Amino acid sequence: MIDQYNEKDNQQINRPNPLETSSYVYPDAGYGSPASAGPPHGPRRSTRALGIVALVMAVVVLCSALTGTAVYLLMKGNTLPAESTTQTTVPQTLSPIPDVTEPATVPEPSAGGRGLTNPHFSLAEAASRHEDGRQTLTVMEIAARGKPAVVAITTETTARDMFGQVYRPIAAGSGFIITQDGYIVTNNHVIEGAETITVVLDNDDLYSAVLVGTDPSNDVAVIKIEAKNLPTVILGDSGDLQIGELAVAIGNPLGELSGTVTAGIISALDREITLRGSGGSIQKMNLLQTDAAINSGNSGGALFNSYGEVIGINTAKNTGTGVEGLGFAIPIDHAEPIVESIIQHGYVRGRPKIGIMARNISAQMAEYYKLTEGIYVIEIDAGSAAAKAGIQVQDIIIAANGEEVLTIEALNAVKNTMKPGDTMALTIVRNGEEIKVNLVLEEEVPITYTPTQYENPGSTEYPRI
Repeated sequence: MIDQYNEKDNQQINRPNPLETSSYVYPDAGYGSPASAGPPHGPRRSTRALGIVALVMAVVVLCSALTGTAVYLLMKGNTLPAESTTQTTVPQTLSPIPDVTEPATVPEPSAGGRGLTNPHFSLAEAASRHEDGRQTLTVMEIAARGKPAVVAITTETTARDMFGQVYRPIAAGSGFIITQDGYIVTNNHVIEGAETITVVLDNDDLYSAVLVGTDPSNDVAVIKIEAKNLPTVILGDSGDLQIGELAVAIGNPLGELSGTVTAGIISALDREITLRGSGGSIQKMNLLQTDAAINSGNSGGALFNSYGEVIGINTAKNTGTGVEGLGFAIPIDHAEPIVESIIQHGYVRGRPKIGIMARNISAQMAEYYKLTEGIYVIEIDAGSAAAKAGIQVQDIIIAANGEEVLTIEALNAVKNTMKPGDTMALTIVRNGEEIKVNLVLEEEVPITYTPTQYENPGSTEYPRI
């Protein structure tokens, strides 16, 4: 089987690069392989949580390189589809083009988990807010206030290996409670693709959770447990932060050390980080930088300020050799409207969608495969804007609204300046000829896929646009 490659620098992901100096990864703990029947078992500190498995930290495979000021973050779902035997002659510097599929019959949109949305929800009214006349706290006081509202999250998914064998990898992350009736904020990558979500409170009480909604582009998700009178965090204002201010991270490192408290400072504000996603997609996020220790399993946990208020969602870290104290968090001011929309509607409203699954074709890949550099259409959602406009599988998008767009990042940059109902003019290459098509953008509504998606190993490996 052909190995997986980084499309940017054409280096094998599963071979260490001696020149590689840094790599940004999601700090979630997980493990699981076809040979694993399940996680190692171990007792928890309370009998109420017996049956919770102790998770071990997954081996993180470094695939990113620090080039100039661009930093890449390894994201989940980067495994290429299974290749046919005819692809074994592809040079080791190239990724194989995935097998295309017929237009997908997309399941009905799912606007939130099982009726858990609340169209009248107001985060400003429901969540605890900071008070005037507040006083700075010690780390001990911050821990005492925040730790009861930070939870450990365990997820289980279904996947297939390259031999077609089904296995159920388990991963762990963190989250924090924002309402007394059980709404919990976490990262999208913590719960992405999860079939079961389990939440363990700081007192070891165990709950099954349901996904309310997610925003993959901002790595934010909301889940809910059925409970009352839960401890909640106090939401702060990340816009008031200053470099050098105290920062305290609380989370579930390694998936088995829930309630761990680490302290540091705010190292930088509004740090632009470039994230590499599945299928070579790239997106940029502006994050808080901290040197508070953020380890595997901390994803989705809370970052507190000196008043004991949540000012960030712990999201990323740098694992490069010799690199320490580089952690990143989503500013809470950025996350708040996303969380509110998810709880109200099950998703973030007003975002445009084309309705395709695609991947980037680099100049080198285009030369080898005798294709055109651009955005290669793998799949088309049935009934989508793309389907109505006549876009076909194997089309290659090269321009949008008159601007050259040779990557998914560039296409998203144009798309995200528009709104549902707007008309986007695309230039595509089909069978070597340029064709212009106009499509009317539709609102992006999340889709719930059934486990049958695993019958096609490539069905969720590349981004939908």
